[in-house]
Formats: sequence, C-alpha cells, structure tokens
Amino acid sequence: MIRWITPAALVVASAAPFGCGGAATDPGDPSSSSTPVSSSSTSSVEATGSTSTTRTSSSVVTDRGDGSVDSGVAPSADAASQGDGALADAEATRPDAADAELPSTTLWVAGDSTASAYGPASAQQGWGEHLSDFLNPRVTVNDQGFAGRTVVTFLASSHWTTITGGLRAGDYVMIEFGINDSSTAGGRLVSIPDFTTGLETMVDAILAKRATPIMVTPSALQYWVNGVETDVREAPYCAAMKSVAAEKNIVVDDLNVLSVAYLNKIGQTAAAQIYIGGDKAHFTLAGAVEMAKLVTQDLITIGSPLAGDVE
Repeated sequence: MIRWITPAALVVASAAPFGCGGAATDPGDPSSSSTPVSSSSTSSVEATGSTSTTRTSSSVVTDRGDGSVDSGVAPSADAASQGDGALADAEATRPDAADAELPSTTLWVAGDSTASAYGPASAQQGWGEHLSDFLNPRVTVNDQGFAGRTVVTFLASSHWTTITGGLRAGDYVMIEFGINDSSTAGGRLVSIPDFTTGLETMVDAILAKRATPIMVTPSALQYWVNGVETDVREAPYCAAMKSVAAEKNIVVDDLNVLSVAYLNKIGQTAAAQIYIGGDKAHFTLAGAVEMAKLVTQDLITIGSPLAGDVE
C-alpha cells in the first residue's frame, strides 16, 4: 500500500570531475516556467492543506486521521470460519507480515519544480512523486516540492509550514535546492551565505522534531560542452549543501553527481528525451523515474537509515 499526499493548491562514473562543476550565470531559468498541476486546483493562489490519494492491493487500510496509516491483509472468510488456529496461520503466512509489523513513516520532500508532484495526467513530472516506486509501502511520501522555490522562499511558504506542522519523530525530510537559488532570472539569486543559513534553519527545525534530514543535491541541468555534460552552474550550491551536512552530521544524497554521470552514460541525444521539450531542467516521466531511482539507490550507498526501505 502506498499513500501519496500532494499539495492541494499550487502556485504554483565517467564524468565525476563535472557534477557540481564551476559556477556560471543563466539568462533564463526554466525551473520557473512550469507550475505543478494539482488534481484539485490549478489556481495561482498558494494555499495550505493537502489532497490524499491512497492506492492499495489486497490490503485493509485504516486512516487514523493524523496523517498515518495502518495496513494489513484481511483474512479470508474460510480462515475466519476455521477458528483462531486458521487465523494465526493466515497471519503468519501472508507475504507482507514482516512489513506490516514495522511502524509507518513519512518521507517529506522540500524542493523546487524538479522534485515536485504534477500528477499522472501531466507530461511534466518531478522525481519526488516517483520515490514510492522504489520504497517499501510502509513509507508514505509527502511531496511539498514547488515550482520556482529557493531555500529562502520555501522557508517563507505554506509548504514549509505544512512540513513542520505534520512532521513526527522518526520521519525523514529530503532537502533539495540550488537550481533556482543559482539563477539570475527573476531576482531569484540567493547568495551562498544566505543559502547556507537557509539550509541550517531547515536542518535545525527537522532535528528539533526528532526527524532525519537528508540533503539531496539538485539534479543536473543540461550544460553540454563538446558532447560532455558538465552542469557548470550549481557547484557552489552543492558544496554549501555538503558543508552544512558535514557540520550537522547528516547524510548527502548526491543526485547532482549521479545525474551528471547518468547523462554522460546515455549521451546528449538520449538525454534530450528525458527532459521535457528540450528544457534543461524539467523531466518527462522517464526522466523523473530515473532521477527517483538514483536518489533511492544512493540511500543504500550513503548508509541512510531509510536504506532498509529501498526496494
């Protein structure tokens, strides 16, 4: 069973020397051009709250009303009619018995449009909405990623208050920023000191809730030089994320390095097929799924406690 919760109303390695390479300016950041589409609203007014969609197989799902979910497989009528012994056998032999004994947890996503949720009807997809494709069903993904956000504007938004208001001890929060923060378009540019302060504020708030922050460096922007993907713009921001993570003793999921290596592996022509409409930042379904796969597989590599839920 996977429970997806998305925002209710939205305004919204062969190339290791490159990922998070040198800094450069960008005349127009595409990450601001697309707004996630909610099934409940396409309003341009930001709102709080969320819409829940629950997907189940042959399980019985109980929503406790506090954002958490209990699940289990219902015993068959035959088993019930045969008494306690048959019920015990059915319980012991069900495929997900071990998983059901584990407490549920929520993985929150704080990020920009590349990590945001758009829904299945949208041609544009974000990697955050596909994390559950690779995680144990006990993990609920609550994707609060939002288009155009920097770490500064996200902290001032209802998406951050939704996270802090719903965060429970034992939850996880993936923090992904750097794309809009490094853009010179629309006055978004965030200085490295302000970027660092914003990240520290987020991490401290998460730790205060006895939850676990996970830094996720931003996915690769397409910057090809003689057929080689370099992603030259995001380097100072990736470095700042790693510095804060080291200071706070938390793990870094290095999506930037992994995605740069992936693009160089498949080549420029194939890479154009996973970025929507020739865009350098945003993904098609195939691209978003691949990014989500890279993120979840790296949880194992970096030894995150969430690694045990990667499937």
